[in-house]
Amino acid sequence: MPHVWLVEDLPGGRVRILTQETQIGRPAAALARQTPNPVPNGHQAWLDGLVRAAEAA
Repeated sequence: MPHVWLVEDLPGGRVRILTQETQIGRPAAALARQTPNPVPNGHQAWLDGLVRAAEAA
């Protein structure tokens, strides 16, 4: 499952993070059938962690 992240510095002390992924193959198919789906939940947890780290900096 390849993942790509683009992190952009924006005006006003803001940051934009664009993510893209490809879910192909048996492991990805197995993950997609799980409820809740661990892939988007994992991405959200990662983004939430980035926000907490930025707020603490």
